[in-house]
Amino acid sequence: MFGSNILEVAIGIIFVYLLLSLICTALNEGIASLIDKRGRNLMGGIKNLLNDPEFTGLAQQVYNHGLIGGISQYASNPNKVTRLPSYMSGQNFSLALLDILGARGVIASKYGDLLAAAESADDAYGKALEAAAGTPGNPQLAETANQAKAAQEQAQAALENIANQAKAAYDKAMQSAKSAPEDASLANIATQAKNGADTINAAIKMLDARRAAIASAKNPREARLLLTAGTTLKEALAFARTFAAQSPDPLGNIQEGLKRLPEGDTKETLLVLVDKTRREVAAVEHQAEAFRKNLEGWFNNAMERVGGWYKRWTQRVLLFLAAAVVIVSNADTVMLIQRLSTDSALRASLVAAAQDAVKTQPALELSTHPMEGTTSQPAKSPPVEAKNNNPGLQAVLKTAESIKLPVGWSSDANDAGYFRSPERTWNYAGWVFYKLFGLLVSILAVSMGAPFWFDTLSKFVNLRSAGTPPGETSKSARQPTL
Repeated sequence: MFGSNILEVAIGIIFVYLLLSLICTALNEGIASLIDKRGRNLMGGIKNLLNDPEFTGLAQQVYNHGLIGGISQYASNPNKVTRLPSYMSGQNFSLALLDILGARGVIASKYGDLLAAAESADDAYGKALEAAAGTPGNPQLAETANQAKAAQEQAQAALENIANQAKAAYDKAMQSAKSAPEDASLANIATQAKNGADTINAAIKMLDARRAAIASAKNPREARLLLTAGTTLKEALAFARTFAAQSPDPLGNIQEGLKRLPEGDTKETLLVLVDKTRREVAAVEHQAEAFRKNLEGWFNNAMERVGGWYKRWTQRVLLFLAAAVVIVSNADTVMLIQRLSTDSALRASLVAAAQDAVKTQPALELSTHPMEGTTSQPAKSPPVEAKNNNPGLQAVLKTAESIKLPVGWSSDANDAGYFRSPERTWNYAGWVFYKLFGLLVSILAVSMGAPFWFDTLSKFVNLRSAGTPPGETSKSARQPTL
C-alpha cells in the first residue's frame, strides 16, 4: 500500500536531507559571495578566452569598457575595491569587444608598427627592471635595464613627435580655415588634420592604457590604478570610435586590428570568425553586425564550459559542508531509519511537514549555481546568487521550526543519538561501523543539493497522496462484465 510506513519513513528521511541541504546551500552561497567566487571564475574564463593571463591586454580592456565596467560594484569609487561582475551577457561582451577591436584597427592601420615597437620596448624594460631588482649588485643587469629604458623613451618619443607634428598641422590648418571661412577646401584640410591628430592621440592613449593596466596587474589592491587604466582606455576609444564608424569596410578594419594581437588561440579564432562572417554575409555594411553575433556565439559556447569550473568547485565545497553539517548534527541515516520506524508520532509530524513544504512552494527554485551569467538567454544563463529571503527557503525552514528533528548528539544512554565512549568490545565496534556508515550515507546524500531532494520529496509526497489514505479500505479494481 502506498501509504505504508516504509514510504513515510522515506519521506521523513528525504525531508531531513532537504533541510540539511538547504543549510549547506546557504553556507555555500555565503562563501561564494565572501570570496567573490563567481566574479573571479568569470574573469578567469574571459582571461583564458582572450589569451590574457596577466590581465594586461584584451581581457583587461573588455573589463574596463563601459558596457562591462558599468556593472561592476564600486567601479567608480577609487576608495573601495571594485567587486567583479558575476554576470556578463554575450551581447554586452560582443559589443565591447567589437568596439575595442574597431579602435585597435584604426590605430593599427596608421601607427601599428610604432605602437607595437613601443609596447615591445615597455615589456623589455619591465623584464630588465625585474632582473636588475632581483640582483641589485649586478652591473651588467643594471646596464641592460638602462638600455631598455632608453629604448622605451625613444619609442615613446617617436609617437610624441608625430603627435606634435599632427597638432601643429591641425593648428595651422585651423588658422587658414578661419582666415577664409568661405573656402571649403581649407575646411576639409582642417578636418583631415584633426583626424590625423586624433588618431595619433588614440595610439598614445592606448599605450598609456596598457601601461596603466600593467601597473594595476602588479598592484591589484590599488583601485586607483585600475580606475586610471579604465579612464585612459575610454579616452583612446573615444578618439578612434568615430573613425571606425566611418570606415568603408568595418570588418576589414577589425581584421587589421586582429593582426596585431599576440599569437595564440584567440587571434586564430577571431580571424577564423572573420572569414566565416565574410562567407556568410556578402554585403559589407552588414558584416560587422554578423561578426558581432559570431562573437556572441563564441562567448556563449565558451562560457558553458567555464560554467563547469564553478560547478565542480561548488560540488567540492558542498561535500565538505555536508560532512561538517552532518557530523555536527549527527544526522545518521541508520539512526534516522531506526527512529522513524519506531516512533509513529515523529514520523507523522515529518510527513505532515514535508507535505506542507511541497504544497506551500511547489516550484521551489534552489540552485547550486554552476556559474554566473554566461549567456544572454535566461534559460541557459546561470542564475543570480540565491538569497536567504527566497520564499521557498523560508517556507521550508518555517515548517521545520514546528517539529523536533530526529538529529543531534545526546548524553542520554537510552537515546539513539547517544555518543558512546570507546570500548574494546564487538558491540562497540558494530556501533562505530553503523555510525560511520550512516554518517557517510547522509554526507553523500546531503551533498547532492537541495534542488535534487526537493524534487525527490515532491515525487514521494505525490506518490503517497496517490495511494489509499490511511484508515480507508483498499479499492479493488473493477471486474470486467461478462
